[in-house]
Amino acid sequence: MRAMRDLMNLVILNLLTILCSLPLITAGSALAALHFVLMQMAEGTEGHIVTTYFKQFKGNLKNATPLWALLLILSVGLYLESMLVSGQTASGKIFTVLLYLLVFFLAALSVWIFPLTAKFVYSTGACIHNACLLAVSKLPRTLLMVAVSAVIPFVLTQDMRLLPLAFLLGISLPSYLCMLLYFPVFKKMIGN
Repeated sequence: MRAMRDLMNLVILNLLTILCSLPLITAGSALAALHFVLMQMAEGTEGHIVTTYFKQFKGNLKNATPLWALLLILSVGLYLESMLVSGQTASGKIFTVLLYLLVFFLAALSVWIFPLTAKFVYSTGACIHNACLLAVSKLPRTLLMVAVSAVIPFVLTQDMRLLPLAFLLGISLPSYLCMLLYFPVFKKMIGN
C-alpha cells in the first residue's frame, strides 16, 4: 500500500514539477521543491504533497533561481561551444574531451545543488561551493546520481510507447532514486 502511495506521489510531483517549470526560469525552484518533498517522503513526514510543494516552490524562488540561471547559461554555453568545435584536428579532439569533462562537472554539480538548496539555507556561492565539495568527495554517489539522472529520462524518451511514462515519472523517478543516494549524506551532515 505504501509503495502505491509513493508511486502516486511521484506522479503528482512529476506533474507539479513540469507545470512549475513551464516558465523556464522557475525550473530551479521547481526542482528544489521536488527534492524537499522527496526528502520528507524518506523521513515519512510528507503531509499534503501539493501544499508542501507549492510552499517550498515559493520559498525557494529567491535561492534556486540564480543557481538555475547559472546552470542554464553554462549549459547553453557548452552546447554552443560543442557546435563550434570540430573533432577533426588533434587540438579539436583535445578540446572535445575537455568539453565532455566540463559537461560531466556541470551534471555532477547539478545533482547536488537543488537538494542542497531544498535542505539547507545557503548563499548562492556557498551552495555552489558545497555542491562542488560533495560532488568530488562523494564521487561514487555522484557518478551514480549523474547516471540515474541521465539514463532514465533517455530510456523513457527513446520509444513513443514510453512517452506517457516519461510524462508521469521522467523527472520525479530519477530524483527519487538520487534522493536515496544523497539523503544519507545529508543526515550525516546534520548529525542524525
